[in-house]
Amino acid sequence: MPGMIRELYENKDELGFLSMESFFGLRTTVMISYWRSNEELLAYAKGQKHLTAWKNFNQKVTGTDAVGIYHETYYVPEGNYESIYGNMPLHGLGKAAKHLPITAETVSAKKRLTSSTTTK
Repeated sequence: MPGMIRELYENKDELGFLSMESFFGLRTTVMISYWRSNEELLAYAKGQKHLTAWKNFNQKVTGTDAVGIYHETYYVPEGNYESIYGNMPLHGLGKAAKHLPITAETVSAKKRLTSSTTTK
């Protein structure tokens, strides 16, 4: 898996990869990735590093019910989301997309989500 993640970060622009977040808990590991487009995500999913990592994972967990997996994909059109950060580093969508400060023109959620200046 580390080789796949390294490849994503080293080739972000050509792959369409924007950012990733990972969370590790007692019984849960979550990886969230952000992509420029569905097409680029699907193209990477069929690429050699991803297929190799997926094959290795499946070989390790075959025959055991100790590991589960779920996969969700969401398409969010540009301008149809917001992430707000107060006194913390950029995270999630804030790392993956353009970060804009809140101004007098975008002080409320309604103003931010309907403003033509909130280009993500």
